[in-house]
Amino acid sequence: MTSPLRQRRAQVATAVGLVVGGLAFYLTLFDFRLDPTRTAVRLGYASNFFDLQAQAFLDGRVDVPKGSLGIEGFVIDDRTYMYFPPFPALLRVPVMLLTDAFTGRLSLVSMGVAWVLFAAMTVLLLWLVHACLRGARPVTRLEAVAAAIFLAAATGGTVLTFDAALPWVYHEVYLWAVALVVGALYWVVRTVLHPTRTNALWLGGFALASALTRTTGGWAVCLVVVGVGGWLALGRYGPERRPAWRLVALAGGVPLAVAVLYNQLKFDHPYLFPLQDQVWTSVNEHRRDALAVNGGTITGPQFFLTSLVNYFRPDGVRFVDYFPWVTLPGQPAKAYGGAYLDQFYRTGSVTAFMPLLLLLSLASLPLLLRRTTSTERRALRPALLAGVLVTGGVMAYGYVAYRYTSEFVPALVVAGAVGLWAVTGVLERLPALARGSALTVTAALAAFGIAANLLTGVSMAATTYRGADLRDFVASQASISGGPGTALSRMVTQSDALPTSGATDELHVLGDCDALYLNTGDAYEPWVLVEARPQVVEVRVDGRLHTGRVLLYTVHGTVDRQVYLETKKGNYARVVITTKAGDYAGGWFGVYRDSTFRVGIGVATDLGFAEVTSTPGGFVGFVPYIEWDASWNARPGSISPSFHGTRTFDRLGVTMTRQAGLPLDLCHRLLADSRA
Repeated sequence: MTSPLRQRRAQVATAVGLVVGGLAFYLTLFDFRLDPTRTAVRLGYASNFFDLQAQAFLDGRVDVPKGSLGIEGFVIDDRTYMYFPPFPALLRVPVMLLTDAFTGRLSLVSMGVAWVLFAAMTVLLLWLVHACLRGARPVTRLEAVAAAIFLAAATGGTVLTFDAALPWVYHEVYLWAVALVVGALYWVVRTVLHPTRTNALWLGGFALASALTRTTGGWAVCLVVVGVGGWLALGRYGPERRPAWRLVALAGGVPLAVAVLYNQLKFDHPYLFPLQDQVWTSVNEHRRDALAVNGGTITGPQFFLTSLVNYFRPDGVRFVDYFPWVTLPGQPAKAYGGAYLDQFYRTGSVTAFMPLLLLLSLASLPLLLRRTTSTERRALRPALLAGVLVTGGVMAYGYVAYRYTSEFVPALVVAGAVGLWAVTGVLERLPALARGSALTVTAALAAFGIAANLLTGVSMAATTYRGADLRDFVASQASISGGPGTALSRMVTQSDALPTSGATDELHVLGDCDALYLNTGDAYEPWVLVEARPQVVEVRVDGRLHTGRVLLYTVHGTVDRQVYLETKKGNYARVVITTKAGDYAGGWFGVYRDSTFRVGIGVATDLGFAEVTSTPGGFVGFVPYIEWDASWNARPGSISPSFHGTRTFDRLGVTMTRQAGLPLDLCHRLLADSRA
């Protein structure tokens, strides 16, 4: 069977589609700047998990260092395990054998490589499906244009572009899982058509990599491949293909056995992981309640209706009158049918964010389900079946988030490819005006999917990373779509205390621009700090310093921490932070009579800590500012000064004056627009 990719029209269409899709993906992945070591959060949490696993393999172990995975670790017999399968970690081993300079900073590059594989296998699958349905017929101009649009939508207009916004393990694993499953689906079709040893080996390799990347996708692929082997044994694909059944069955059975053995080694179960042993379960009461209500697990058919509604609701998107204009729904996902969910976030739907691929997939069903004697058409069915089975895990999972719609991408790609050629076959028989109109609508749907996932990803990257990234994002909102009387200006509110709740995207000003917060719309962390004005105390040395201590600030959180100025004879001073765990002090520094020095505290918004410094003296320490309450919901703290104005402390020999920190220009601009 000659591949249409040998034809110039197919090559041009492929190039155009990949350029458009790749541009959207990589702009999101790099967050519109050149930083190949970017991580999802400043401290790199969850961007280093696969590095830790790779290092454990090099050390001859499967378990990773205690506490290194935080709440994601599974502690069994005093050993900590990662629940993700190891394939992305194995890819890191060659790099870590050469250098450890990039440890914890490889997620972005890994995701970029995964997209290349995904794009390559999507291209091969698309034109293989064309060959199955069109035979050796040359690619028409209509088909070439349609193929370019499809490839742009498939490679740049799915949730994978949204996933690219956050280079950490939760999204990296989906890039590889989808790429490997799509590759496996291609080789399923190839192997059914030509069950050679080479094709079976390729199929087995992709099945093994899929099973060692994400359990749900791997099991679905492996089981279908074993089923294809059985179908071959029965001669259902023709007696000439029957002798290859053992080889094909092994291509599915061996990877499945390897995946089972690895999971058995870690968790003493063929495919599940013991949620009762996860650190998150030990600290989160709601997780424990969810396990109790659902019989010790958070999977089961009771979640099917909830997943169906949230992942396929037509209104699973939100349009706003300010940048980025398209975003996730304003409210977190809801449970249906009496389901008790573990966690639920604002969740976009397949219907709203990937409309073209979904419509093409629906259009494929009449062709795929129609009785036929064509081996080429029948070879497409097991690939679609595997793609649909991949979604079984997320459809029966009591955790709802937009990234989980990644599970639907393989099915959308294979069914969408079939639907594309089915639709173009119909369009070729219509007048030119109808064909042009249909292609215009198709391109518009593809463009929307690309824009929606890119823009939503951009806002998610800023909100997750915080710090300068979030401030720049809000500043971009103000520059692009702000001003007096705009929708953004109406989202600005003000009070002396942060409210417990608010509207999604609300920008809340504390006091006279002492701090600016953004409402995320999610239940677990409703407010994130955009910027906060630092607080400063100027200390004047009146004469000789005496030994003593005076309170400057109290940082309120789940527990209170105090910041003191401490002095001693000889005209020495230092700053001390007191906590329940003990005192942390900066170095002693000498001061002169009638001189001044300053003590400041400001919030590092990308770290969630308040930083205490003095001049001279320098850095003193960090104090937790964003903390998790008893229900593990994030709550911002507050800083209270111990005095206002100017006060003389004779017992220390100093006079202190509270100074205004640098003003928050962005906050004042937003507040002025809202008042205007």
